[in-house]
Amino acid sequence: MHKKSVRIAVAALALTALLSSCGRGKLPQYDYEIDMKDYKSAVTVTDKAYLILVNKQNPCGEDYAPENISAVPSELTLYGKEVKLEANAALAAEALILELHARGYTDIVATSGYRDYAYQQILFNTYLGNEMAKHPGWTQDQCEAEVLSYSARPGESEHQTGLCVDLISINHPSLDESFAQNAAYEWLTENAHFFGFILRYPEDGEAVTGYSYEPWHYRFVGVKAATEIYEKDVTLEEYSK
Repeated sequence: MHKKSVRIAVAALALTALLSSCGRGKLPQYDYEIDMKDYKSAVTVTDKAYLILVNKQNPCGEDYAPENISAVPSELTLYGKEVKLEANAALAAEALILELHARGYTDIVATSGYRDYAYQQILFNTYLGNEMAKHPGWTQDQCEAEVLSYSARPGESEHQTGLCVDLISINHPSLDESFAQNAAYEWLTENAHFFGFILRYPEDGEAVTGYSYEPWHYRFVGVKAATEIYEKDVTLEEYSK
């Protein structure tokens, strides 16, 4: 699943140096194209609340919601629609997308962020209905198992935390694995951690995360934790142990 044998030997010394500059309010050693003045405090948060683990084994309650929610600027979202995130995550996502644009990846925008319990219930039921229509010979349990490979039951989606954002290309506005073929994806895999984000559901990670590969789904944890996760080449589940 991981590329540890390739990276860890080289990464160990780099990680030590990089993390020394990743305390609250200090940006890592990275050549930002954008002015980070308005985003520095957000991306460098170290509160453990940003490491909340929500998955099939660790659901959040029906009433759970982030304390502070902000909208990503509409010019950075698909068709200008409303995409909300926890306040610091929203600022970090804004910085990440602006950096992408500054580096020439101007087709990348946010398409999904915070979802409450009720909305996730609607999504899950919709997906279940689609699978049952697609596979008339399957039982409901079989259809539900299929849905659970790519979606979450209400309470088990980390979208409810307001800490994850789905990115999409305006040239191909569909959330599917083809996003990994976009030139921006390679940049994201190597640089998203400088803005406090990790690729939440990596390729071949389903056995650990419980979800199939989602190259478009990025989770905010803050620069320090994101850098450690990136350098160790682990999932949030493994990092949380």
